[in-house]
Amino acid sequence: MRTPALALALAILSGCAAYHAKPLRAPALAALKGPSHRALVAAARALRVPGLASLPLDFRKPLTGKELGVIAVIADPALRALRARERIARAQVFAAGLLPDPVVRFGALKPYGVGASGRSVALSDGFLWDLSRLVTRSMDIRMARERAAQVRYNVAWREWVTANEARLAARQVYWLEAEWRIARKALALLGHHEPMLARDASRHLIGGRQLLFFQAAQDALRMKAAALHRALKAARITLNGQLGLPPWAPLRIARPAPLHGVRGAPRSLFRRAVSRRLDLVALVAAYRSADEALLRAVLDQYPRLSLGAAGARNSSGVNEAGFQLSLVVPLFNANRGAVAIARARRAALFQDYVARLAKARAQIYQLDTAQASLERELAGLRGRRASLARTARAARAARAAHALGLVSYLTLMQELTAVELKMTALRLSRAATTLALATATATPWSKGRP
Repeated sequence: MRTPALALALAILSGCAAYHAKPLRAPALAALKGPSHRALVAAARALRVPGLASLPLDFRKPLTGKELGVIAVIADPALRALRARERIARAQVFAAGLLPDPVVRFGALKPYGVGASGRSVALSDGFLWDLSRLVTRSMDIRMARERAAQVRYNVAWREWVTANEARLAARQVYWLEAEWRIARKALALLGHHEPMLARDASRHLIGGRQLLFFQAAQDALRMKAAALHRALKAARITLNGQLGLPPWAPLRIARPAPLHGVRGAPRSLFRRAVSRRLDLVALVAAYRSADEALLRAVLDQYPRLSLGAAGARNSSGVNEAGFQLSLVVPLFNANRGAVAIARARRAALFQDYVARLAKARAQIYQLDTAQASLERELAGLRGRRASLARTARAARAARAAHALGLVSYLTLMQELTAVELKMTALRLSRAATTLALATATATPWSKGRP
């Protein structure tokens, strides 16, 4: 008897999980270093994210916006945390498919007192198996699968958003640096001619108000350059954080190619978003899971049956064997609360879906209008800048030939600087709007250079 009992005990214990302690702080601090270049190159080739394309990374060259977007999808710490939660959802699917364990009972009653002499110990044993779990097992699996799908779609949506945010952050770093250089160049020009302006003012060749005007313009440019430098440093730190890099890590960014706008009528863009946006697909999966949960709660109102076998030996030494049946009678229907909660949760998810659709529609219409407006404004500024650039070239030649006054020359250069600064800021605003519209409509990346 000992050998079968030992074998049964070992078989039961072999299915049990083992516990292994895992420290927190040291591995977490080590993870802050981010993945190596070799790991990023391999992960980028194997990337499978809806709307994104796998890219060959080459860290010897400046990185494009799309390459930085792919790196962000791989290395962003927030995304890695979300993917860990996706593993929880898969484990819940596994748990939902497990069969219920049988309940084994054993009892021993020893006779005592008057009349106990000659009596044997009364023994009882048996086991019960909850058959109601077999009825709801398929629903539990479907419910867990829909929840896992919801998490998977939410992760994929967040990957898509993060990739486009990294593309925008790369453009922001590039154009902020360009704007900062324009401001510094204008400051250098004013600083170079400041002694000449002061000399002309002392000789009464120009008015004191004109000198004050140029000094005020120089102060404004100095403040503008300082603000741009602060914004540039903050943008670099933000981009490095999205890439899982330390804030001080150097990063070379390629010049962004022209960004093609998202084309189409807002109504058709919205219809396309309804079928493509993975956050909306995730809500559909959540609604299906809630619907399965409601069906399960309704079925839980009915009697729950457990079936098993039993054996006993009474104190007279008579052995007995048979079966046992356990039935939970829903006399007070205590599961009505669970049904009410499940029904309310499904209704709430329906309203969440409608609200998300309404928000997406409003966002798409708003971004489409803003994109068209920014494109018109940029087109007008391009023509004005080209005209001012031609005039500035002629003014430099005239100034070199002493055919143009210093005040007229500096006024023209200030106007050109103002147009260049506004145009650079508009390029960044248009990129932010276009990438936000591409995100909102789930427009896949084009195959061209970003």
